[in-house]
Amino acid sequence: MLLSTTAFLLALASGSLVSQVQPLPSPTPYPLPAAAAPATNVVLNNGPCLDSIVSVPHTLNGDSMGAQVVMIDEVVSTATLIAGQVIGYVYTREDGTTWLGQRHERYMSAADSSAINAVLASTHLPGEHVNAFPPVRKFGVKTNYAEFFQVRIPTTALAPLRIAVNPCVAWPAGQPLPQPIP
Repeated sequence: MLLSTTAFLLALASGSLVSQVQPLPSPTPYPLPAAAAPATNVVLNNGPCLDSIVSVPHTLNGDSMGAQVVMIDEVVSTATLIAGQVIGYVYTREDGTTWLGQRHERYMSAADSSAINAVLASTHLPGEHVNAFPPVRKFGVKTNYAEFFQVRIPTTALAPLRIAVNPCVAWPAGQPLPQPIP
């Protein structure tokens, strides 16, 4: 009898405490401009392309307004063994240049690396003599090698390279860019 009375009093006490606790207001995300209504046009730090190395509107290889990333496209493999798998990203800067980068290293597989290196070897600019992404870390130590290379990927190259380039995230058109974020 004493045990059931104690259990009843505990339940009653905890119920009264629960009724007194006010729920916390949900955190409000960054206010979105009216033109940025589609979910794909938000600042990239919490949405699609989370495994990309740089996000919109951070800068890429520079610190000017023209160096800010305004669009990121996924490079998706259409090859048999890794069909549909994201193997890298194409970053478009405000100045119109396009740069190729791998996925974040913890998401890369050997097959992904081989596939994105084939894309880089075929699409890098003629002045750059690079055929593969150098290691970002060697024996756990950062190497400071370049992680992004300027490329031009013509649509006629997509089928032979066995890739597709799909839009991932973009800065809202007509919206001014913030100050450059390194």
